[in-house]
Amino acid sequence: MTIEKIEYRVRPVERCVVTRFVQEDGKTRVETKGEYASPEIGHEVGYALCKAEHDALGWEPGDERIQYPKREEMPASAA
Repeated sequence: MTIEKIEYRVRPVERCVVTRFVQEDGKTRVETKGEYASPEIGHEVGYALCKAEHDALGWEPGDERIQYPKREEMPASAA
């Protein structure tokens, strides 16, 4: 077998990353919860994770301590 050509390319790829910010005892930390191919899927996952944690904590709806992801945070190219 004779190799005629090999080419490597680097191409930009756009992904959406779901993160969780936590402020506790005066400290802030960020956790990455996953990387998704589309803003829509990222939003669905982020919302589901937030809702599950909200329910587990037993906080009332509208409690300002927990912030759900907002659609306007998604890139304009997703619109």
